[in-house]
Amino acid sequence: MRALVLHGPGNLEVTRVPEPVPEPGEVLISVRAAGICGTDRHIVAGDLPVPPGTIPGHEVAGVIVKGVGEWEPGRRVLSYGQVVCGECRSCRDGASHRCRRPQVLGMSRPGGFAEAIAVPASLLVAVPDKVPDEIAAVTPDALATPYHALVAVGRITAGEAVVIVGTGGVGLQAVALAKHLGAGTIVAVDPSAPARQAALAAGADHAVDPADGDAPKAIHAATGGADLALECVGRAESVELAMGTLAPGGRLVVVGVGHDRPRLPPLLRFVAGEYAVLGSFGSTIAEIEHLLATMASGGLDVPHAVSRTVDLDDASAVFREPPTPGRTVIRIPE
Repeated sequence: MRALVLHGPGNLEVTRVPEPVPEPGEVLISVRAAGICGTDRHIVAGDLPVPPGTIPGHEVAGVIVKGVGEWEPGRRVLSYGQVVCGECRSCRDGASHRCRRPQVLGMSRPGGFAEAIAVPASLLVAVPDKVPDEIAAVTPDALATPYHALVAVGRITAGEAVVIVGTGGVGLQAVALAKHLGAGTIVAVDPSAPARQAALAAGADHAVDPADGDAPKAIHAATGGADLALECVGRAESVELAMGTLAPGGRLVVVGVGHDRPRLPPLLRFVAGEYAVLGSFGSTIAEIEHLLATMASGGLDVPHAVSRTVDLDDASAVFREPPTPGRTVIRIPE
């Protein structure tokens, strides 16, 4: 089969590799769509070390060709992005998305930038007929990650003022989902003019450039102070900016991942304001199923989730270009 194989940092090529053979309890999926995430860009750039020969891609949807149990050939499915250990405290407590020893697709096991992928049946989620392959592929990450941050961690309620710092793939969908969930004023913050325009189109009421010296004042003027802020970048300065937008009693949910160490505000202000700072990672299969069902019923429209699609042969060039506001998805025809 053909796969997009990483032979070294920046060296991503379509290569002939053996078709995977499913282990007991696994299925073989003929891949129809695979989303390109920011994590994939870090892997290809060499920022996240993986061995040469790795097939990236953890956002995968397709059709079962070799099944097991109830998962019969011909069923449309997507795959959860990691195989969990089932033994750590998080897994035992029913929070397997926080597994301490996961095998991540596209990093510690072969990913979805290929014509086929083998995954454990426990990762599968059925895709409703009304949800296109490219939307299904990005649902576990680009959609369910901000949904988890807004609902399970941030506990958003209708009418709240929401600030979203970083409106790339995940942040852009956070805007759309905050609107869907009944947020009041929504302010998007991003240095990219196209990203700000995309955020306005997705439902933001205001879009602010953080480089503008009046940005903090503009955000507070628009919101009166945020009840809930999401940071979707993973940098110290954006975490600190997001924290500075909060109203007393506000919550900051940090979704972006990185190695920076942001600073708290002066403790007198932090303590007296009763700010809450929370981390949010990934999503659960139940959240993915909920979003798919909501989209299938017409209760949620996500027209900005996917910016473009490319063929497998053209996908390596995507990593030499700036990311689009929505996901770029690799399409593999039948």
